[in-house]
Amino acid sequence: MSQTLAARVRAWIEQDPSAEDRAELEALLSAESWAELSERFAGPLDFGTAGLRGVLGAGETRMNRAVVIRTSYGLGQALLARDPAFAERGVAVGYDGRRGSLQFSNDAAGVLLALGIRVYLTRGTCPTPLLAYAVTKLGAAAGVVVTASHNPPEYNGYKVYAPNGAQIVPPWDDEIASQIAAAPGADAIRRADLAGAESSGRLVYLGE
Repeated sequence: MSQTLAARVRAWIEQDPSAEDRAELEALLSAESWAELSERFAGPLDFGTAGLRGVLGAGETRMNRAVVIRTSYGLGQALLARDPAFAERGVAVGYDGRRGSLQFSNDAAGVLLALGIRVYLTRGTCPTPLLAYAVTKLGAAAGVVVTASHNPPEYNGYKVYAPNGAQIVPPWDDEIASQIAAAPGADAIRRADLAGAESSGRLVYLGE
C-alpha cells in the first residue's frame, strides 16, 4: 500500500506548481508519514453547490494552488460548453484576506484568461456579497470568490456564483465537477500573464 501511495504522491509532486507544497510532500515522504499522506490523498475535494472548501496544505484533499488551477480549468470548460458567449461576458473574481487567497485568485484569473474568458478581478480583498453583486452588475457569466467564510483560519475555499449572483445550483455543480475530474495536471494547464491580459483589455481590474 505504501508503495502505491508513494507513487500517487510522486505523481502529484511532479505536476504541483508550488515549490512550498512540493517540499511539504517530499518531507512527508522522507518521514514515511503514511497516515498523514493517506489523509491528504483520500480523494479529491468534492465540488458541490458551495464550490470547494478545505484545509490549506499540499495534496489532493487540501486547498492549494494545484487544486485551484484544476478547478478553474474545469469551471472555464464548463462555462464554454454551456454557452460559448460566456467567454465575452466573463467571470468576476474576488478574494478575502485568508492565507493564499491572493495567489489563488490570480491563478484562477490566469487560467480563465488562457481559456479565452474575460476576467474582472478585484484589486484587493472584498466581501463575498460585493463580488456576488458584481456578477449581476457586470452581466458576467459567473463569479468566483476565494474564501472559506466562517471556517477556522487553517481553511480556504473557492465559491462559484451563477449569472444571477446566487451560488450555483444543480446541474451547474455537476457540470463543473465533471470538467474538473477530466482536467489535466496543473502543470499542463496554461495560465495567462495578468499584466499582458490587462494591456489587451481581457483583464479588467475592479476599482473602489
